[in-house]
Amino acid sequence: MTKKEIAGIIESKAAEYGFEMAEHRLYWATRQTNKSYIRIDINEKENESKTSWEGRKIWMDIKATGSICKMGGNDTPEELLKAADEIARGAKFAAEINGMGLYYIETF
Repeated sequence: MTKKEIAGIIESKAAEYGFEMAEHRLYWATRQTNKSYIRIDINEKENESKTSWEGRKIWMDIKATGSICKMGGNDTPEELLKAADEIARGAKFAAEINGMGLYYIETF
């Protein structure tokens, strides 16, 4: 699989869960606004045990993590339910990405 194919999968899965992604040089992240309750980062990480320096191939695993980015104050029950929904969707999205075992091999 190529990095471009992985980007397509990430974009598609994000949309299924109601998120929009921003692609950065070495990672993807959900687009943030002042109303966002969760941030999902999807990073590339070298898998040293599968990388072959002699074969000039670097194995890059794709892993998602999340963080709560807005909570506190005197939220109404409706706001708390909205936050809970977004956090649950974000957690399910990250878990699905991690469960897919995405990776690509970079040749140099």
